[in-house]
Amino acid sequence: MIQSSEVDRVLAQHIARLRVSLQNASGDIEGPEEGSDAWLLLEALIDDDDPTLFARFEQSGHWLAKQGGKLDVRLQALQRYVDALAFELNDLFKQVPVASEDERPRLQVEATSRLFQVQSRAMLSLTRGYQGAIDQVTLERNALAMQIEQRFLALQRINGVSNSTMDLDQTLEVITKVVAEELKADLCTIFFYDELQRLLTLRATNGPRPLGGMHFTLRLGEGYSGWVADKGRPLLVRDALSDQQFAFEVRTYNTDYHGLMAIPIIFFGTTERLIGVISVQSTEMHDFGNAERDFVEVVAGIVAINIENGRLYEQTDEQLRRKVHELATMHRVSSIIASTLNLDEVLQIIATQAVHLSGAERSCIFELDQEKQLLHIVAHYGLNSALVEGLHIGVGQCCAGRSVLTGRPSMAVDCFENDEHCFLSMDPGFSSEIHSVLCVPLQVKRKVLGCICIYSSHRHSLSHEQMQLVITFANEAAIAIENARLYEETRRGLELKSILLRELHHRVKNNLATVAGILSLQRRRTKSPEVRYTLAESVNRVQGLAATHDLLAHEDVSEAKVEDIARKIVGVANANLRPPAKHITFEVEPCPIVIPSRAVTILALVLNEMVSNAIKHGMVGLKEGTVTIRGREEDGVVIVQVIDTGTKLKQLEPG
Repeated sequence: MIQSSEVDRVLAQHIARLRVSLQNASGDIEGPEEGSDAWLLLEALIDDDDPTLFARFEQSGHWLAKQGGKLDVRLQALQRYVDALAFELNDLFKQVPVASEDERPRLQVEATSRLFQVQSRAMLSLTRGYQGAIDQVTLERNALAMQIEQRFLALQRINGVSNSTMDLDQTLEVITKVVAEELKADLCTIFFYDELQRLLTLRATNGPRPLGGMHFTLRLGEGYSGWVADKGRPLLVRDALSDQQFAFEVRTYNTDYHGLMAIPIIFFGTTERLIGVISVQSTEMHDFGNAERDFVEVVAGIVAINIENGRLYEQTDEQLRRKVHELATMHRVSSIIASTLNLDEVLQIIATQAVHLSGAERSCIFELDQEKQLLHIVAHYGLNSALVEGLHIGVGQCCAGRSVLTGRPSMAVDCFENDEHCFLSMDPGFSSEIHSVLCVPLQVKRKVLGCICIYSSHRHSLSHEQMQLVITFANEAAIAIENARLYEETRRGLELKSILLRELHHRVKNNLATVAGILSLQRRRTKSPEVRYTLAESVNRVQGLAATHDLLAHEDVSEAKVEDIARKIVGVANANLRPPAKHITFEVEPCPIVIPSRAVTILALVLNEMVSNAIKHGMVGLKEGTVTIRGREEDGVVIVQVIDTGTKLKQLEPG
């Protein structure tokens, strides 16, 4: 019987040939890639004693299932590789020299048998790895589905409590207990933020309380709760005690808590408003995952909405009366700024009324230079004229520049001391009288015209209601400014484009196109060559006029470039008049000369006739040629030439 070493020798000698057969079967011109099924199959055929190859088949099946691939497609591809190798082995062992012809069949049988054994083991390994991954994924999905269902039920409980008649403190306590129970945490706390005192106050826990009891307060940036409130973003820490800043708050409890997740409670309405902070902690070191963070963020959203609804419900009659007063004031101010269309007067009225409306002392209006991206003051109230004269601020610099850059209001307290770009810092005596600033962009149809800045001597920010009132006023002011500008542009006659004239050109073009269509239809029906050519010339003239009106309908209605008119005429003539057997090149030289609309139609007709004559008479007897159109201006006269490379016309003899 032939020894397997003889088969090994033959396979090793012809491995390149076997690789080519797999390359053809896979369609990969680079050959089987290392680690692919074809590559592993060939390696296993050469060395069927290497167990790592079949382990890699199993790993490949595992990854296939993880990526959502189909096992049957993979097995079909593997069968295709086996068929290619079987065919190649059969052909190979017919040609390989052997000691005796009687050995050849045995050699073929042994090689083929080895191939099929490798195939069986490979398919088994692939299937085993695939099924193992499928089982694992199924278990993970079942566990995830169960967890999602539990989280959903917990959120239902929280939402139900939030919508009940239970008072706020009891509601928050139930929420902390549900969150701690769901996340298997040891501590859950909720702090509320007081905007006036700028303090965080503990409102609820699931049981454990700090040493100071429920009257425990934190400043912004103090402890992990203060850090989250100050930064406005989640905080996830494996060991809070290892951080000195966070350990301060942890040590206020009798128990050492390590794992920490703190989420800001923010109401996302027309403007973001910090409600407080919700925190979850564990006595063991723990890395909270994304799923746990998402759950607590949803809870924070429910709490934020609940608090905001309560705040709206508890608005007093005095607040409502103030709203009515503000609206009346807004109506009065809007009427004042709409009473004139003089831009300078409008700007000064806006600067003055902004101070009265907000209760501040000073204001200024910045105008944006779109090209230079610079802001300069065009109106002010209560500011030093010498300070603001000739002043320019770059977009992104100072509170005004940042407001224009972002398109959002900017409010700050004592920013003049740290902002080197602030123009108020140029006058230390003046800037010492100002402590807070509110900058609101002036926008119309998402176009930023500039911004209005309001300065106050009080060292605190404007309330949300005051800021909203100023923003509303800024929107009204932006519209008034834009209206005044449009009025000025119209008065000076800078608005030259006419929508009505465009529509007229458009309709003329459509009517001419209809006429051209009728003539083209008649041209196709007639049998007379003379009539057909006459109709073709008529179609060309009409389409040339239509193209010219189309140009006026889309470009400036009062004028058009000679070059653009020539290109329109050439395009129409080339399509209608050029004989199919002739190759004619049309060249329109650049010509920036502009002519008024009253001369456009005349020039189009003349050019049409000249180009038509160049094709009809200039190219007689020629199969190819060039027609060039150039224009120039001499002594205030526009000269347009149509030049062709055809034969010159004979001079007429006088007679």
